[in-house]
Amino acid sequence: MVMSMKSKKHSFFILMNASLGLLTCFVYLYTWVAFAFMESMWSLEPLLSLVASLALFILWNVYMLKRESRRYWAQAIFSYLASIAVFAYFLT
Repeated sequence: MVMSMKSKKHSFFILMNASLGLLTCFVYLYTWVAFAFMESMWSLEPLLSLVASLALFILWNVYMLKRESRRYWAQAIFSYLASIAVFAYFLT
């Protein structure tokens, strides 16, 4: 039997995924500025930070969603990508 998330846990879950999305943006930009500022944004160090941030996102959601239904994965991905999109929108 799949149990549904409680309201507080669900809110924390969505907030953490949005925070991980923002953290991904900040870490990616920081490593780009720190290591490869005048180079392409697709250089090695920023890409490694992006991969590490995605791994953190996946590990967090595997831990949080081990007993939940698959629909929460869609919510996790949406909140993660939406926070990145909002960050990118306000960055421009």
